[in-house]
Amino acid sequence: MLASIGMFFQDGLTGSAWGDWSNYVDSPLRAFENELGAQAPLGFWDPLGLSKDGDKYSFMRRRSVEIKHGRICMLATMGYITPEVTGKFPGFLSPGSGLKFADVPNGLAAIGKVPAAGWFQIFS
Repeated sequence: MLASIGMFFQDGLTGSAWGDWSNYVDSPLRAFENELGAQAPLGFWDPLGLSKDGDKYSFMRRRSVEIKHGRICMLATMGYITPEVTGKFPGFLSPGSGLKFADVPNGLAAIGKVPAAGWFQIFS
C-alpha cells in the first residue's frame, strides 16, 4: 500500500500521469519494438538487456552475428549427419600413416584421429 502511494506521489512530482512512461516511444526500452521478430504479447524480447542502451549499430551487429552463428550451427549439424547417411569418401586421409577416410569416426572422436598436419592444413 505504501509503495503504491509512493508511486503516485513520485508521478505527481514529475508531472506525468501514472503509466505514461509506457507511451514514451523514444525510450531505449521501446527502441526496437518495431523490429522484425518482435511479437505480441512479449514484444521485443531481450532477457539479458543487451540492447538496453538503444544503440542501433550494436543491435544490428548482434542480430547479424546471431544469424551467422545459427547458420554455422546448421551446417555443423548437417556435417555430422551426412557421413552417417551417405558414407565417407573413398581413399586415404593420410597416405603416409595409412589412415583412410573410413577409419575416421564422426563427431568429436575425429579430433584425436586426424593427424596434426591435417589440422595445420585446415587452420592455416
